[in-house]
Amino acid sequence: MSDAPRTGRSDRDWVTLLGGVRVSWQWMTRHTPELLAAWLDAATAARRRSIAAEIVHIAAELESEPVGAEVPGSPAWEAVAERIDPRLLLGPDWWPLSAALARAAVAGYDVSTRLPVLGAAAPLPDRHPARELHWRLLDDCPAALPVPEADGGPATPPPR
Repeated sequence: MSDAPRTGRSDRDWVTLLGGVRVSWQWMTRHTPELLAAWLDAATAARRRSIAAEIVHIAAELESEPVGAEVPGSPAWEAVAERIDPRLLLGPDWWPLSAALARAAVAGYDVSTRLPVLGAAAPLPDRHPARELHWRLLDDCPAALPVPEADGGPATPPPR
């Protein structure tokens, strides 16, 4: 696999960083512009991988929230996810995706219709398929993003 910038869509919004994990170009421009610039200018593949790991780490912290007292899981979302790819329900990436689906539904997003479309847009990677679908959802429905508390704290409480 090449460490050169690659995109998964013709509009060049998705960039594959590490192990098949793609991140939105727009998201990186907004949240990690210095790291994005350093990644693009990296002289070696090792340096590019190191910067990509940092971008993915920041993205995971900002966009993947821990499950607190309110568990966002919904049998309806699980059924939709199961039809797209049974692997979506396996591992820790399902809960952040499920929470984002709940926020999207509250905002009026048609999860049952749109999520299969997002899942079919491109093959989901072998590693972290739920994380990839989560990114696609955030790109398609900004209302799915967690909203920080008024005091600037995290959108959800830390895990217990």
